[in-house]
Amino acid sequence: MWDQNDPVKHSLKELGSELSQRRATEDMAKERVRRPLRRDTKMAVGMAIILGLAMVVAAVNLFTHTFPAGTTGAHITTACSDLTMGTPSQPVGPGTVRFNCGAAVPAFAADGNGPVTPTFSLGGTLYTGITIVATASIGTSCSGGTALTSGTALTPPGGSYDYCASYIGAGALPGFTLTWSQ
Repeated sequence: MWDQNDPVKHSLKELGSELSQRRATEDMAKERVRRPLRRDTKMAVGMAIILGLAMVVAAVNLFTHTFPAGTTGAHITTACSDLTMGTPSQPVGPGTVRFNCGAAVPAFAADGNGPVTPTFSLGGTLYTGITIVATASIGTSCSGGTALTSGTALTPPGGSYDYCASYIGAGALPGFTLTWSQ
């Protein structure tokens, strides 16, 4: 506790009261006096900001990866959408006819890595079945191969393939579509 009769303390208290009253009457804000930053301080703050930004940029750009082009898992690919029809093996069936992309360009290529499913319809035509065979020139006769069943998946070994359709009877061999999916 302090002594209430101490003249110095009493004077300080009166001076504080008088100062508060003056500030209130003169609308003086009790704000802290701001001193301008020294030039050295400004330089140090500027350098710290620049160094911080440089570190962020350096951390963001350490290296770059380039991704190669590729497919989304397509297990078969083709170079054409409209096939070329070879010469039927017999004027009156039973016979076979080869289809590819022309000359010796395969109808499609398989990577051998997964099942693919053909969807087609031969109903109401002279065609009786369709197989896939190793690619050859368009005039090569068909033999062997893997028979396709619409809606049934298969995994052709990696390689290039043509289609061979078997037919029976005589007359116009109509066109049809075959769609692959996986």
